[in-house]
Amino acid sequence: MSEKFEDIIGKDIRKGNPFRGIYVPESSKILLDIAFKRALRTSPPGGVRLNIIKKKKSVTITRIKVLSEELSNALTNLVKKFPSTDTMHPFYLSTMEIWLSKDDYKKTLAKIHGAAQLIRRIARDYIIQIRSTRKTEVMAVRDVLNKIDRLRQEAYGRISSVVNSLDKDLRTLANLVKKMKRLPDYDPELPTIVVAGPPNSGKSSFVKTVSNARVEIASYPFTTKEVTFGHIELRVNHLLTKKVQIADTPGLFDRPLNERKEPELLALKAIQHIADIVLFLFDGSTEAVMNMEEQLGVYKTVKTFFGSGKPFIIAVNKMDIADKDLVNKISERVKKDNAEVFYISIKTGQNIDTVLNKIKELLEQH
Repeated sequence: MSEKFEDIIGKDIRKGNPFRGIYVPESSKILLDIAFKRALRTSPPGGVRLNIIKKKKSVTITRIKVLSEELSNALTNLVKKFPSTDTMHPFYLSTMEIWLSKDDYKKTLAKIHGAAQLIRRIARDYIIQIRSTRKTEVMAVRDVLNKIDRLRQEAYGRISSVVNSLDKDLRTLANLVKKMKRLPDYDPELPTIVVAGPPNSGKSSFVKTVSNARVEIASYPFTTKEVTFGHIELRVNHLLTKKVQIADTPGLFDRPLNERKEPELLALKAIQHIADIVLFLFDGSTEAVMNMEEQLGVYKTVKTFFGSGKPFIIAVNKMDIADKDLVNKISERVKKDNAEVFYISIKTGQNIDTVLNKIKELLEQH
């Protein structure tokens, strides 16, 4: 009895990023080439002792079976490896919808599952027809052999047509997996600090300084294009050492949601769905890419996505090359929210420990 789509999707799911470890052939031709090679290399046992018609039937039926099983199993196993939208963590689900809607995702996988079942039915029908083909008084041996060949060709053609109809769907899923694999392995059991802010504000430098994360750092803005995780060990409650995830996110601009690029959307998804604490970094330097109003616009966006009443830490970075007027204006505006502001320099190490102590304090409270 065939398994239902709802029962097999996500059956082979893994912890962390549920899309990691999934392989999707980028075209139907790849699937067909592999299956046909295996089918044509297969011969039935004991076939040499059969008469010419029985041998022809045995070889043909065996190869149709192998072809259909290779294809239907490959498609079914593919569906099993994809996570169900019902159990997918909201971070991965909402990020996926940047590229493929939830409905289209389910329809695409359901179509692949349906194709696997159809291939089995086609093979079964043709195998029955081939088995029932017999020599009669008015049918010569050659005619019987030709009929078996014709049925084999029809079976191959119909099965190939079903697989070829999935070509666009396979390309869509391969492209989705390629993008989703770049996301980090998020552990919902661990507290997560998301570092956010405008471009070039020092997010990557902070994450690299305090954790084991491998992040790209450059002297120009817009370096970070993905969400990157690191881990830090924090001593809380004087005795307990707690492992914490810390996420570096792409820089954000002050612009409407519908104008944001993919890296910015990734940052907002992380803020919205995985952050237990947000550390927002302003760029207070003379080299700031964005002016005060633009940086404050980004700050308001992050607060909106994170939600009210949650732990939020504000720091002004690059105090070693500070634009004092910019720093003062940012501070005045932020303090109207009754927020505490930390003044740091990742380059010199100024107040980094103070920020970490604040994180520990918030973890103890929450």
